[in-house]
Amino acid sequence: MILGSPAQFAALAQIPSKVFSADEVLSNYVYVFCAAYIVAFLFTPVMRAIAIYYGIIDQPDRLRKMHTTPVAYLGGVAVFLGWLAGLVVSQYLTLHRADAGWPTNHPIVRFSIVMGATIIVLLGLWDDVLGLRPWMKILGQLFAALFMLADGIGVRSAEAFITPVWMKIEQFMHGPMAVAPEVPDWLVFSLSALLVVAIVIGCCNASNLLDGLDGLCGGVTAIIAAGFLFVAVHLAMIGGGINTNWDALRVIIGLALLGAVLGFIPYNFNPASIFMGDTGSMFLGYVCATMMILMAHEHAKWLLASMVIFALPILDTFLAFARRWVNGRPLFSADKQHFHHQLVARGFSVKQTVLISYGLACFFGLLGISMLFMRTRYAGALYLVTFGSIMVTAYKIGMIHERPATSEASTLGNATVDAFDSGQITPAGVLEIPGDIATPSGDLIASNPH
Repeated sequence: MILGSPAQFAALAQIPSKVFSADEVLSNYVYVFCAAYIVAFLFTPVMRAIAIYYGIIDQPDRLRKMHTTPVAYLGGVAVFLGWLAGLVVSQYLTLHRADAGWPTNHPIVRFSIVMGATIIVLLGLWDDVLGLRPWMKILGQLFAALFMLADGIGVRSAEAFITPVWMKIEQFMHGPMAVAPEVPDWLVFSLSALLVVAIVIGCCNASNLLDGLDGLCGGVTAIIAAGFLFVAVHLAMIGGGINTNWDALRVIIGLALLGAVLGFIPYNFNPASIFMGDTGSMFLGYVCATMMILMAHEHAKWLLASMVIFALPILDTFLAFARRWVNGRPLFSADKQHFHHQLVARGFSVKQTVLISYGLACFFGLLGISMLFMRTRYAGALYLVTFGSIMVTAYKIGMIHERPATSEASTLGNATVDAFDSGQITPAGVLEIPGDIATPSGDLIASNPH
């Protein structure tokens, strides 16, 4: 899809396609990354000071939350400002291809993308400060998705999936056909709208669920952003320069996301001095969803590759929903049974769990990138086998069935146990004894972290 008048389309038809190098694609846009990184890096401590001043603090609850001291929120605002700064800088740059007769020499950032991101950030900020019901979050995410669809983004994203199926159906019903049948526009638009809404809502909530440990969501998203950026640059290199505006948009959004997250991570890695909150986690999910929808503009294979790159948040979400369904609990109920929580429960430290997650994100990123060099049918088969194997493995090692809830006690023997008084211990629960604890007789009891 190219932005321009009919006369410009005719002029573009006379311009031959071109293959670019990675340097030719990236060199014009690298300033986007720099601006996003600098703004996020500088504004994160500013937002921390503002959060502390106004009391926007995440208090530990000794149940779901892993931190032991109050930590400031609003880190997500700094990430958003960094991303936005990168997009602003892009408007002063030139396209990696600007031949004579090209509609514009500058990248075009669609207003609906920025507006949707603003909606998600305001929604998350409201939740961080005042609290918000899950259905209200989903309603806001739906509105952001519809905003993009109204601007024409993703309105044909499902066409690449529908066309082969439609051809098979037509051939089955009417026999071999000399001309390939066209898929009705109403069907393309309807299924594409459903796909866009599902991607936006799914990614926003997947990133939100992943944000459970210091540096986890930010670091994993940085790896995902790097994978998306690789795919975007690859598309710009081999696309022939015909869709230069869309190629540039994907690269710019990927660079801005990567720079903004990397500027925030130093403050958020364990021990974190600031959290991104729902503001940041839902925003990161929204930008990842936008990248995936923009990939779907080109070919089904690019969307499959981006979904594999984003696989760790998807996997955690599927496991969470499966676990809640198997155990008869509401799908949107909070718990301490996520993938990262279960690694900690199995004896890994917070830093080790985060680093393991980084490794898994790198694995999925490389797997997704490898799909770029396969035929679509093979890429789809690899996608199904990978996710099926992971889900079965997760079930077999017990990640679907809930582990007993644990609570801490500070003393033993005849002393009062705070956990019982506070109601944290239930008949099905387990009393967890952290560290080496002295009994009334003076002996030490060493707890086993495993």
